[in-house]
Amino acid sequence: MKKSLMFLFILLVLTTSALAQTQKQYSLKLLAVQENANGTLSGSGADLYLELKEGSGRVFLDTYPVPKMDTQISTRFAKEIACEQYKLPCHKYDFIYTIKAESNIIGGPSAGAAIAALTTIAMMDLPYNQETAITGTINSGGVIGPVGGTKEKIEAASHLGLKTVLIAKGTAPPSLPKENNTNTTEEYLNLTQYAAENLSTTVVEVSDLDEVIFHLTGKNLNHKITEIKEDEEYTAIMGDLRDLLCNRADKAEVELKKEGIPLNESILEKVRQQKGKSDNATLEEDYYSAASYCFTASIMLRSVYYQEKNPALSIVWDRFLMLEKEVADVEQELSEQKIETISDLQTLIIVKERLNDVKEQIAKFKEVQDEKGEDFYGLLSYAEERYFSARAWMQFFSMEGKQLVLDKEHLQQSCQQKIFEAEERQQYVALFIGEVNTLEISKKIVAAKEAAAKNELELCLMKAIQAKGDANAVLSAIGLRPESLHEAVESKSIAVKKVIAENSADGKFPILGYSYYQYAKSLQEQQPFTTLIYLEYALEMSDLSIYFPEEKTFLETFPERFPLDKKWLEGFAVGVILAILLLQIKPKKVKKYLKRILN
Repeated sequence: MKKSLMFLFILLVLTTSALAQTQKQYSLKLLAVQENANGTLSGSGADLYLELKEGSGRVFLDTYPVPKMDTQISTRFAKEIACEQYKLPCHKYDFIYTIKAESNIIGGPSAGAAIAALTTIAMMDLPYNQETAITGTINSGGVIGPVGGTKEKIEAASHLGLKTVLIAKGTAPPSLPKENNTNTTEEYLNLTQYAAENLSTTVVEVSDLDEVIFHLTGKNLNHKITEIKEDEEYTAIMGDLRDLLCNRADKAEVELKKEGIPLNESILEKVRQQKGKSDNATLEEDYYSAASYCFTASIMLRSVYYQEKNPALSIVWDRFLMLEKEVADVEQELSEQKIETISDLQTLIIVKERLNDVKEQIAKFKEVQDEKGEDFYGLLSYAEERYFSARAWMQFFSMEGKQLVLDKEHLQQSCQQKIFEAEERQQYVALFIGEVNTLEISKKIVAAKEAAAKNELELCLMKAIQAKGDANAVLSAIGLRPESLHEAVESKSIAVKKVIAENSADGKFPILGYSYYQYAKSLQEQQPFTTLIYLEYALEMSDLSIYFPEEKTFLETFPERFPLDKKWLEGFAVGVILAILLLQIKPKKVKKYLKRILN
């Protein structure tokens, strides 16, 4: 009996080990497009495979035939989006992707949505429908973006016998223009209708990765409708900040009238517009936007004041020198500030960014002070208002929140990670619009690296996040019809809301992420692309806590403080196994066995 039990136990261990070594392969059908000799496009099929192995989050890609150079970048990007979207433990695995296609060249971006979907399916080991294909890019927040050649890809899907094709919401290629009618408004083809009337494949528009997963697996991974619960402390402090900045604008206007300085009609109208926007935002309790509009009004009014007063260069010099000293004093104060929560960190980030802006204005003045025609007063006005804004934001250091590990090591890691992510996005965008058109993004990446080199890690985070956000906004807008941009904004807004709601429910209210989200909403109707940029900033800032673990309690740190001896643990494990085996033996035999051991 004992021998048979031991044999079964060894067999079980070996079988479990063998099963653990068996790698499951997941696959999805891809839809590719290639250019024919006559310049026309035709669709074709391709296959995407994924294997997971224990590892450290590395991405390996094998393609047949040779891929475009963007395929490796887009594969890694898509995998990261899936991992972030569903908080998957991707750092424990290596990802081996294989793409096999008929076309001579494989382009990566249009496979982004499929790669993200298959990554999710594999990590969760979900059953899925292999008669459904998805073509589209994957963007931050899990938003699906349009790609080219969609009509030809749908036709290829029908030829391959696929039942359903998922495409990005708002995707529609322009129809051929009518001959000799250049004044006709460009018409767009309804692909869903086209497939229903001409093909055996159903076309479904999707806006995000959640919808893709639902159509592939029937699983609603984010089925909860999450509403943001604004933190009461945030509302109170931001309301105070709004009052400070708007009162300052009012005082500047009063001062101009007292000095008898007239405002020309153009400036007066701009100031009125800013104040009107601020009042409307205040009525909606959007205090961040209200404060921003008052800030802009103050700069306008202060510039007019200096231009009319026309102070001597020596006086301007003195004001800049005074600002330089005040900035140094605040920086010293910040160095002594305890940073324990995500609101502390985001307060430090925004204060340091504003102080850095002041220092940049001072540097510009020192460079061009002897040149005629330079707007010294504009530089001074902006610098003074930016400094005042930085001081006002320091109120947020009083806000409560969950304590995180916000030490130098984690800040350095997050800074380097954000720089890497920004560089990757910049390279990706450059493939679409060219290096020249990404210079502003590159400048922000350089600024992030310079800040890191000076150990200004919070400023590094801000610059890298801005660079990444700018690149993501471009990626989200590529291929969209003008009228579809508002739909893209809406999809991104939903993604941002989810992240803010999740973090605030966990006691990590992202003050800067929420502020950017509010500001984006105020711009939505008039400036959809700028809205997209601020939503990207909001998305990055709202999920910043993922880089910083929570402070552990004494019980959680007990194993680290008092590590158990490895040999003792091994002995304990052997004892447990022996006890289990002994329980399977008849009582009489157990007594004899124990007696023999004791003797």
